[in-house]
Amino acid sequence: MKRKLLIISLAAMLMAGCGNAITTTSASDSELAAVVPDAAPESTTASESDPSQIQSETSESTTVVTESSGTASSIASRQTAITTPDPATSTTAAATTTPAATTTTTTTTTTTAAPAPTIVNSSDHTKPTLFYGAYSITHLAGTAFDLNKYVSYGDDTDRNPRLTYTGSVNTSAVGSYPIKATVTDASGNSTSWSLTVNVVTKHPTYPTTTTPTKVMSFSEVVSKYKAANTRFGIDVSQWQGKVDYNAVKKAGCSFVFIRVGTKYGSCTLDPYFKTNLNNAIAAGLDVGVYLYTTDHTPEAARDSAKWIVSQLGGKKLTLTVAYDWEEIMNFQRFGASINDINNSYIAFKNELAKSGYSSMIYGKLSTLNYLWSPSVRNSSPVWLACYRDTPEYSGNFGIWQVCCGRIPGIGGNTDFNVLYTDKRYK
Repeated sequence: MKRKLLIISLAAMLMAGCGNAITTTSASDSELAAVVPDAAPESTTASESDPSQIQSETSESTTVVTESSGTASSIASRQTAITTPDPATSTTAAATTTPAATTTTTTTTTTTAAPAPTIVNSSDHTKPTLFYGAYSITHLAGTAFDLNKYVSYGDDTDRNPRLTYTGSVNTSAVGSYPIKATVTDASGNSTSWSLTVNVVTKHPTYPTTTTPTKVMSFSEVVSKYKAANTRFGIDVSQWQGKVDYNAVKKAGCSFVFIRVGTKYGSCTLDPYFKTNLNNAIAAGLDVGVYLYTTDHTPEAARDSAKWIVSQLGGKKLTLTVAYDWEEIMNFQRFGASINDINNSYIAFKNELAKSGYSSMIYGKLSTLNYLWSPSVRNSSPVWLACYRDTPEYSGNFGIWQVCCGRIPGIGGNTDFNVLYTDKRYK
């Protein structure tokens, strides 16, 4: 839904359609399954950065980086556990990651796997999760190589799992270099995969436009998915500009989710939020709100919930408050465990409940399958984002963000959603 869409950039090559999601068996709370490294992540959806853009699907065969960085981090104090009650306090290790290896521009360096870390939790048998393996990397000759810049991984309890690789990469010589990467957590569990580093003399030329995966008019969506148990709605942010909610309602829209803001360290109010909220309520639409967030501690998530309550100013919602956490690429940069993200949402949910607001999680296939725990997915309504003809998600969900397109009352594209009245949606 609301992620930054960068058309001519590295990020454009780091996204792919939800239909490419990795297929594994379902994870349990005690053991979140490691992702089998054989597919790329899902594509971005429209309008978080530019209202003229829509969800796109691109090939993820190559990526580019031009510098290397990273510092070693301690294994100590890495462990945290997911808890059903709202934890009173939480600490997070510094958001640093261990560099995979560095080569110079004139020599070839081979990095062997590091010794197994000290076992700090003998009952932990869960392998680290690989969110994105960058199986074919394009790297610019003459620049230091750091595998951390290309891949994304995390662990259920270890906030700083260690990334290493075996093999050699000569950044001075054009060619293809096969390596084997391994992510190891503090308890000695590891996930390994093979990839190729292609050293080139210049950056590849990326396309300046993207092809939408699925664009339909609102009337087409209603016609295609109309059933006794369905209702149809939209979600909006500042990128939709001024919305005529009376026209939107007349077109058959019965509900709207409105972005209250974004959270990158601190909360930023969507400049259209108050206008959207007041006008949607006045038009008689059912209204929910959502926050695009990068919170990864319970304290930060509680603060976000309090901020949302203050922005609502006592207004009641007929739907819920959606927690939109999408920053799955280069996940290790947060210095957070997967359980930290889950515990943060629990804190958010419990804080909102104090003011009478319910909450739900919004997610694409990769986050629902590999980031959110079964207990969180089962205890809260789920808003699924998947731009396919069928949902392609085996879990429970009450709202499906199915595509984007045009609806009377909005000048550009907006996201379309199907709500199932016989499922949990608030």
